[in-house]
Amino acid sequence: MRGGRSHFGSFQVSPLRIFIGPIEIAGIATELRRGFAELGVKADLYLSQSHSFSYAHSSTSWLPKLWQWLGTRRASTLRSHFVRKLIWVALHNSISWLIFFVALFRFNAFIFIFGSTITNSELELWLLRYFGRKIIFIYVGSDARPPFIDGVWFPASDFPGDFERVSRMARKFKMRIALHEKYANYLVNSPSTAQYHERPYINWFAMGVPKASSVRGVGLEEGPIFKRPVRILHSPSNPGVKGSQAIFSVLDNLRARGYEFELIKLQGVSNDVVLQELNACDFVIDQLYSDTPMAVFATEAAHFSKPAVVGGYFAEHIHRVLPEDMIPPSLYVVPSDLEAAIERMIVDVDFRLELGRRAFDFVQSKWMSDKVAARYLKLLQDQAEEGWWSDPQDIDYVCGVGMPEGHAANLVDGLIAHAGVTSLQVADKPRLEQAFVRLARSSVRAIHD
Repeated sequence: MRGGRSHFGSFQVSPLRIFIGPIEIAGIATELRRGFAELGVKADLYLSQSHSFSYAHSSTSWLPKLWQWLGTRRASTLRSHFVRKLIWVALHNSISWLIFFVALFRFNAFIFIFGSTITNSELELWLLRYFGRKIIFIYVGSDARPPFIDGVWFPASDFPGDFERVSRMARKFKMRIALHEKYANYLVNSPSTAQYHERPYINWFAMGVPKASSVRGVGLEEGPIFKRPVRILHSPSNPGVKGSQAIFSVLDNLRARGYEFELIKLQGVSNDVVLQELNACDFVIDQLYSDTPMAVFATEAAHFSKPAVVGGYFAEHIHRVLPEDMIPPSLYVVPSDLEAAIERMIVDVDFRLELGRRAFDFVQSKWMSDKVAARYLKLLQDQAEEGWWSDPQDIDYVCGVGMPEGHAANLVDGLIAHAGVTSLQVADKPRLEQAFVRLARSSVRAIHD
């Protein structure tokens, strides 16, 4: 059954007021709120803790601010300080329920990001549906993707010996998605990370990454680029997951071959600093093992007409999975082709400028904050377009993100050996399950292993 129909009551608050939270990921929540505001729709941001890159803060009301402050203290307190940690957890959880009941009667629509809710309980979701509230979950990757193909959870540098833990995590992820499917009106996910869905979901690429920059299109001038070395920007939030060391090795090879360029490396800085460097670069290298051609960093670059080089195994699948008009423009290649892609971006000025223009036109016409918010507004009004839907039975992508294919193969093989093929939690999708089995039996791909 597709989303849009309520299981329970029809009690409503009028006019439409939207809750967004409780996690901020790469400014998505902040930009959605901005987009709704531009449409004249009331939306408020409730964050359970502060964001490390200073994207935004909770509602200015004292209670959400207190909740965010307690959550930040909870997150920053080490487990080694057991008693102090326990106190912060108890206080934050208590305030979470107070936040929920305030939100329940203040908002009639809830957009949850990163697979989290206010209290992370089934009772919360049941109450929301009982009172007729609309619920949308937006997944952004590691909250939905099977953990055994996610370098965030199991990086290539740290092969797990405890496959029972891997199995438990897989069950937990599958059960969480099932819980969300039970209560949510709509679930928004990418075809590359929706392996655990059982009901049709809204394609992430149909909705887009909401983003708005105060300076846009500044890369269209062509004169200065001929008078200096090409300026390349790499700004990984997690260098291990983004494949930064392998990217640097490729760049060293290009230098050894005589190519001149200036590399700017940013890490752990505010988003404002990143935007300043985007304004000054010629192109960006996003990551090596991505399952999207334009994640948030590449989207930000596009608003400055700066093209992105992106590596990822999903590059072999994307043109089969998505219609061409949904695919954002970047130089998206399999990891083994990364060096050739960067070389082309350095030497082919016309290609680089044209790709930057196409990326700029794409985000301006499709992914501006108000345009993305307008699509979510249509979901809340049960007006989803037919082309937005995706069927999880069509998924056969198994390489994941943040890791070489060989590491994913070893993880899947070890998990199957430890707990059987059912531990993958995809028995409802025989074609996908067999694809994982083939991956486990495959030889390790040599590149960047």
